[in-house]
Amino acid sequence: MTIDYDQHRSMPDDYPHSDLYWSVVPIWCDRTDDIDWKAYACGVSFGFEWGIIMAMLRPEWAQGFYHKLLAYYQTTYQEEDYVNHWDGHADETAQVLPVSGVS
Repeated sequence: MTIDYDQHRSMPDDYPHSDLYWSVVPIWCDRTDDIDWKAYACGVSFGFEWGIIMAMLRPEWAQGFYHKLLAYYQTTYQEEDYVNHWDGHADETAQVLPVSGVS
């Protein structure tokens, strides 16, 4: 494990990252192979968190990169149909972690 993993595995109860770790990772990641789930889920949830931050601070970049990813997945993984799951995953994420107005 890395030092960062050790520092973050005891997160404060009110730290929003915990919600990503426990709720969002299972929605977006369908992993059944033999992996270190704690380390994998921690990495995915931090990546998701940083992706949200980047999307808010640089929305034009996030939209542009989204279209680049979309084009890649549509041409590379046509038979697996990954792209059609994204919208459902986004809806499920919004339902499991509703966000009210910010103050």
